[in-house]
Amino acid sequence: MAILMFSGFCASASVTIFFMKDMNFCAEYRRLDCSQFTLSVTLAFFTWLLQAASSFSGFWLLISFF
Repeated sequence: MAILMFSGFCASASVTIFFMKDMNFCAEYRRLDCSQFTLSVTLAFFTWLLQAASSFSGFWLLISFF
C-alpha cells in the first residue's frame, strides 16, 4: 500500500511541477490557486511517510513474534 501511495505522490508532484514551472499554467490562469496543488502534494508526502512508518513498525512487530 505504501508503494502505491508513493507512486501517487510522485505523479502528483510531477504534474504540479509541470504546471507551475514548465508550462507557466498558474501564471496564465489566475483563477487556479496553485498553492492548493502544492499543499496537496505536501500532504500526500506526509501521508506516505506515515503509511511507510506504520508498515515498517507492523512488519517489525510481526518479525519479533518469531
